[in-house]
Amino acid sequence: MASPRVARFVQSLRDRRIVDAEVIDSPSTPALAEYLDPKALAQVGQLELLSQTVVDGFLSGKHRSSHRGGCSEFAEHRPYAKGDEIRMIDWRVFAKSDRYYVKQFDDETNLQALMVVDTSGSMGFGMSTPTKLTYALMACACVSRLMLRQRDSVGLAAIHNSVRFYVPPKPRASHLQLMFEALRPLRAEGETQLDGPIAEASRRLTRRGMVILFSDCFGDIERLKSSLQLLRTRGHDVLVFQILAPEELTFTFRRPTRFEDLEHAGQRLNINPGIVRKQYLERFQRFMDELKHAVTRIGCDHEVLRTDQDLGTALAYYLRRRGAMKRK
Repeated sequence: MASPRVARFVQSLRDRRIVDAEVIDSPSTPALAEYLDPKALAQVGQLELLSQTVVDGFLSGKHRSSHRGGCSEFAEHRPYAKGDEIRMIDWRVFAKSDRYYVKQFDDETNLQALMVVDTSGSMGFGMSTPTKLTYALMACACVSRLMLRQRDSVGLAAIHNSVRFYVPPKPRASHLQLMFEALRPLRAEGETQLDGPIAEASRRLTRRGMVILFSDCFGDIERLKSSLQLLRTRGHDVLVFQILAPEELTFTFRRPTRFEDLEHAGQRLNINPGIVRKQYLERFQRFMDELKHAVTRIGCDHEVLRTDQDLGTALAYYLRRRGAMKRK
């Protein structure tokens, strides 16, 4: 017969599993339920988003640590958490405290990730699909959820021409609910000036990790490149998810149309699409080529997400490709 302490431990595992399932797998707030797509979560559920650079961390995780040494060295104890190996529990500490702690070693690390969401006026565009901002938030929720499953710390910054709000990275699943409750009242507005806000938000990160930008990236490419280069110089792994509507990529307008500037109120332009389509597509493709070259040249990932794409399929494709490149 199992001892009372062992029985309590087994029961605690069951209780923890139930609580974690409620927090992680069943969005309990309207804000989170609005953006967490169960289908997309299922498609990326078995995939990983690992850093391609060395990161600094303190919790057990999947990423390469900045700590040097030929072997693992004991660093500290931390409370037992779901997913920890039972063999790592320090039973001597348990005997003294009646609490479960695992041994932490210096070469094990979690990742500190900051999700940066562009909430400028242009992100409010959406005709045949959800707005770019809505799609960006859905992608952000899915990626955040994936990283929390990896026991990484996730934070959030909403920006346009300034930092609208900032939620520091934490590894708790319930933290995702707080992040999206803060996002709920926001609307797409203001001008796109990403360089300053990106730099400001990233300065709040306490260690090297990952910065993931969700934006249409409209604006000055060189200024964006400079801000991303600064992140790379500080040792961060940088991912850029460029969110675009299909109409922006194909310009399928047929009839004379009035176009409105979403970032400068009152600015409108009546255009015959047939006359400008070729010139628009050429200039837009040139912009896309220049952006991709600028971003990838400094070691950042660049992935285009169309708002008419199935989110889970698009993210799974990217994650598999990134994972394959990491293994080479």
